[in-house]
Amino acid sequence: MHDELWAGAQLKLEYAHFHVARMQRALEPPEMTGDDAAIIASGAMVDTGWQRSIYPHFDAFLAAARSIPEIIQCCFGTDRDYRMLRWVQQLPAEERARRRAFRHQFTGYRTFRDLPLSRTRHTSQHRRGYADVKLTISGRFGVTYIGGPAKPIPLSETPYVDNPQLPLMPRASAIEPHYQDFQIDGRPLFTECHEYLGQAQILINDARALADKIHGANMLTAPPDA
Repeated sequence: MHDELWAGAQLKLEYAHFHVARMQRALEPPEMTGDDAAIIASGAMVDTGWQRSIYPHFDAFLAAARSIPEIIQCCFGTDRDYRMLRWVQQLPAEERARRRAFRHQFTGYRTFRDLPLSRTRHTSQHRRGYADVKLTISGRFGVTYIGGPAKPIPLSETPYVDNPQLPLMPRASAIEPHYQDFQIDGRPLFTECHEYLGQAQILINDARALADKIHGANMLTAPPDA
């Protein structure tokens, strides 16, 4: 019931899945073109742009997933934003009562809000400006690189050469991270993302059951655009 009001929350979940998939794809080897092969043959590196992709998609993932409980609360309960409160006050008394009951019983809202990645989203969007993602990777020549959204690591590395007069310099080696090299607040980044997606799906399922119980087939007014 009220499928039109569930469309937004479901879309945000799909968007969150999309951004995680793009994070994973950013770490996959790209399809080799003729130009890429020529660049590599010359000893240069092909920049796949994974650092310019994975962190923005993580930010977008956080924003999409974290918006789900807010959308549910607005569509089926009451949002405490002062602009929404004015709108709620204009609704029929019976609908207002049902919406207040939904808000009171929608305990998943607070549970999801307190999850680690929900707090990470707050840090990224309202505090530091980026999430505390940490990349730790060991290069082929014994050097450990530590990076993150505000600290990119080098594209490639070369072994240290004592004698600059050597006629043949060692070829550069690309630094290629694995998904297991990323952490968020000391936890595996991609594992946390997939668990967050799972919690978002549980949130939607539980909220649907609660909405059916409280609202049933009764009328619900769609929230205003502004």
